[in-house]
Amino acid sequence: MFSQIFGRFLVGNNLISEEKLEKALEFQKKARVKLGLIAVAEKLLSEEQANIINRRQAQEDRKFGDIAVELGYLTENQVERLLKLQGNPYLVFVQSMTETGIMTLEEIEKAMDLYRKETGFTLTDMEDLKSGDADRIVPLFVKSDNVRTQELSGVAIRTIIRLIDSQIAIGRSEETDNYEFEDIAIQDVKGEHNITLGLSGEENSLLTVASTFAKEEFADMDLYAFDSVCEFINCVNGLYASALSLEGIQVDMVPPMYYQKGIIKTKEKALVIPVYIKNRKVEIFVATDTDLTFSA
Repeated sequence: MFSQIFGRFLVGNNLISEEKLEKALEFQKKARVKLGLIAVAEKLLSEEQANIINRRQAQEDRKFGDIAVELGYLTENQVERLLKLQGNPYLVFVQSMTETGIMTLEEIEKAMDLYRKETGFTLTDMEDLKSGDADRIVPLFVKSDNVRTQELSGVAIRTIIRLIDSQIAIGRSEETDNYEFEDIAIQDVKGEHNITLGLSGEENSLLTVASTFAKEEFADMDLYAFDSVCEFINCVNGLYASALSLEGIQVDMVPPMYYQKGIIKTKEKALVIPVYIKNRKVEIFVATDTDLTFSA
């Protein structure tokens, strides 16, 4: 998630092109972060020290960490910690950007500072973002005073990551009582809490969910494509209903429906979360314990 979220920021601020971002993302699929890059990024080595070790490696069949310890640059405990960081999403992204010549480490760090200032994130928030852990990232972007809305939003995003695409970006949530949509699949959950979950999109963007979930290519948002999105939403609500039952809260799921070109008005504010799947924007709509009306 980090690469997609921060990558969209870089493109949106004209720091790199869309094509260069795609190149970096493709590179990182097969990249394993070099220990030297991690050590420099973590301020444990200077670039010159890392280069000295790299030159030694070109002459000796030895591990980077072993040489660093021998030269007195790192301790064995530091090497062990760096090895654990090799799968870190932030460092994988840094390596893909630097090795493809798209940005230098210094340029990336400056861009990260700019991103932090623009978002108002704290240093702790930035560490959560760089972790790539959805459970730590989602609360940075999804904000609701309603606990059930917050919980279901998290379940929906995590299910998208698990079943649709593990490499998504999310944007900041917004509240609204007047939601306009082009295509939407939606389902009500009734009981001790009345909750509505929907997925909406424009210009066939819901196909990113429909085709992947059904394992079948759809050309347009027809009846079969909508059925697939409805089944996905039913899956998300089923997971959340099971979680609620463990708290002793009983709910029943109403059959999902779909609509085209309309407006949903709510008595209380609903939450809308933009999610970017394969670079196509889909919105998650969540309304809890409020009346809804649909109009064309």
